[in-house]
Amino acid sequence: MSKYSKLARGLCDLLIWAALSVASLLLHKLVRPFRRGFFCGDESLSYPYREGTIGQDLIIAIALGVPTAVIAVVELFKQLPEAGGKGRADGCRIGHRLGHLYRQAIFYLYGLAMVTFTTMLSKLCIGRLRPHFYAVCQPMLPDGSGCQDAQNLGRYIDSFTCSNANMSDFQFKQLNQSFPSGHASLAMYAMLYLAIYLQAALSTRVSKLLKHLLQFLFVMFGWYVSLTRITDYHHHWSDVLAGAALGAVFAWLTTAYVADLFVGRRWPKAGFSANTLRKPQVSPKSSAKSQAGGSTAGAAQPPALPAYTFGTLPYLAAHPAQAQAQYAQTYHNYGYVP
Repeated sequence: MSKYSKLARGLCDLLIWAALSVASLLLHKLVRPFRRGFFCGDESLSYPYREGTIGQDLIIAIALGVPTAVIAVVELFKQLPEAGGKGRADGCRIGHRLGHLYRQAIFYLYGLAMVTFTTMLSKLCIGRLRPHFYAVCQPMLPDGSGCQDAQNLGRYIDSFTCSNANMSDFQFKQLNQSFPSGHASLAMYAMLYLAIYLQAALSTRVSKLLKHLLQFLFVMFGWYVSLTRITDYHHHWSDVLAGAALGAVFAWLTTAYVADLFVGRRWPKAGFSANTLRKPQVSPKSSAKSQAGGSTAGAAQPPALPAYTFGTLPYLAAHPAQAQAQYAQTYHNYGYVP
């Protein structure tokens, strides 16, 4: 692929991400949520109003900034494979690093735009009332009575107006956008995506557990943000669970099918053994014959072990001579080396 083709592809990806982000913003600004009624005396809607531990602007800044910053650090400073297989590094290869950084960042941001659009669409379609609905709205019925009046106890109300003059229009609009939790979906997507990305891209030589500690801390932060939405009485527990599950699903889909973080790592490539994921080793005599013969180069390489022998010993036990002489590569069976 030429340099101009790569540039055009990158710009196209950027436009797609921008279009999906603008669609989420328009959905939030222009579409009115479904107006759901309630039962007077519903205890699940009677919690007091509290300011959120982590506000809306802060969670957006975290979801945008933290994973992007970590991806930038890893992509700019990670060790690159040797250039051209010549046994030496070809400088810092800043252009190559910036290209990888842009691709990884746009993949993450695209997944973030998808989970944001899905969360916003779900909120508007469901219209579930928040746990602090009574405290914020103080609903008044058309006849001037309220839920505190005895004749309305247990009655389903679908026509009402909010009489609390101390609340803003934004708080009134957010009253029936409880399901699912946007904080939980954004936090779990961002932190779980970051944990999966570190598994694929980061190699820590100081300690094997260092990378896993970072992954654990990121995921726990996402879980903490989710739990604060329950303790702050901004969401029901089922809202938070649904939001966290939504973020986890989109993190997995984006890393596996959009960013392709583990492509070529789970399944072997051509020329690799199905069991050891290592290239077949060729003896010097076979290598010399393959270079001289030309047409017999493919036949000089020993075949790979059959895939169905992995994890079992019956094949090697029944064919010991074939296993030792015909197959050059080492056969690993959970530490057993014949």
